[in-house]
Parts: sequence; C-alpha cells; structure tokens
Amino acid sequence: MSSPERESGISTRLPLRVLLAQLTRSVGLISNTIIVLDLAETLRARVKHGDGVVLDLGAGTKPYYKVYSPYFAKCVTVDVEHSLHDISGIDVIASADALPFDDATFDWVICTEVLEHCARPAAVLSEVRRVLKPGGTCFLTTPFLHPLHEMPYDFYRFTPSALRLLAESAGLTVSSIKQRGEYWAVLLLLALFPVGKFWRVLSKILRVNLSHPANPLAFITLALPQIAYLVISRALGRGWGRGLRRVAFRVFGHYTVGFNTILEA
Repeated sequence: MSSPERESGISTRLPLRVLLAQLTRSVGLISNTIIVLDLAETLRARVKHGDGVVLDLGAGTKPYYKVYSPYFAKCVTVDVEHSLHDISGIDVIASADALPFDDATFDWVICTEVLEHCARPAAVLSEVRRVLKPGGTCFLTTPFLHPLHEMPYDFYRFTPSALRLLAESAGLTVSSIKQRGEYWAVLLLLALFPVGKFWRVLSKILRVNLSHPANPLAFITLALPQIAYLVISRALGRGWGRGLRRVAFRVFGHYTVGFNTILEA
C-alpha cells in the first residue's frame, strides 16, 4: 500500500545535495546534519498534504528550503535586516518578535538556531503562537553546548525546562524535546574547534577558503571525524544499539550540542 505521503503527491526523498551541502558547515556538520534528518523525518510523519503554508523564521540563506518546500504550497521566509547571512533571497524583513502577518496565517513555523539570537524569546514564541493556525506545528531548534557565535546577537542557551516554560507561557503545547548529539558529539566538537579555527585563520591570511571539504586536509581533519560520528550514531539508533544509547544517556545525558523541539498550537 502506498504511504500517505506518496498518495498526496509529495516527494519525501531527501535530496542528496542537501546532505552534501552540510559538508561546508565545518565544525557544524554534526548539528546541521541532525537538524536536516530530523526535520525531514518530522515532515514525513506529520504532513499529509502539500497545500499548506509554512513560515521559515530567521531563514538566513535558507539552508533547509529544499527539505521543507516539497511539503507546502507556499513558503514564506523572514529574517532581520542586521542578519550576518546573505538575505538577498528573503521574502520579508522583520523582527521575530513583531511579525507583519495576520493571526492564524501559517500551518507550520520552522525556526532553526534562531531563538538564542532573539533578545525577547518569550515574545518570539508568542508571535509564533499568534501566526500559527489552530493545530499548527512549530519545528524549533536551539543550541546548548555551543560556542558563542554571530556576536553581539548571541543572548541565550536554553535547557529543556526553559523551552517548556517559554512554550507553555506562549500558549504552545510541547509535543517533544529531543537531544541533538550527546556527550560524544560535544567532546568531538570541542576537540575539532581549534582545528577549525586554524583553517579559518589560515584562510584569512591566504585569502582562500581552506576549511572547505574540497581541501583534502580539511576534509580529513574536520569533516571525516564528524561523518564517522554520524554513521556510528545512526547505526546505534537501531537494534541492540538502542539499549547502549539509553545507558549512555543515563550516564552522560546532561551533555548535548542542542535540542530539537516540536510545538503545537
């Protein structure tokens, strides 16, 4: 029997180029790949028709557009004027805590690695609740054990308790909060941070992007260890590996790169 996704005419195959694009994320390969895979799996499980409207809040260069766009009839992207990313392709320039949309406009809101850059996160989630249709969904990701970035607009790190409190205060229901990479991911990224810094500094000196995976040495020292982690982590998510991961979570559960949260209006 055909799956509901296939019956609705939605292509659920994740484009290989989307995954390959994560290789350019340097030390962010683990986090961004997990976000891509989790977003794709969430959409496959929850979106049964391709006629809704989605808001990509804080979209930047729209790195996940090819993942979510097949599931919706209309996609709207928003970012702030002072974004450090290339926002030439953004639809609407606006602050996340004052969105220029009517109530109940969107079926979905996707907000990836944005909330920590918002000075008023409670107001942002209140706006998310306002623009979501009743029964709408928000896919929210936030970093936790992660270096400061995009300063001076890096304000917060959120625990699961904080995410739940902010969401419920805004009138949103928390469907799930999942860790994004456990202790071993944190340890690996800490070890790779000076390596990535070395390649970035050398790139500035020589005016060549040496941290790109097209550089074999950068690929071996930066990308390959993260790819190995992702492959092993994926394998441990099946069969006997699940038990091992549960034990590891009990021992090292307080360490994570970030959280992927699903909220419902």
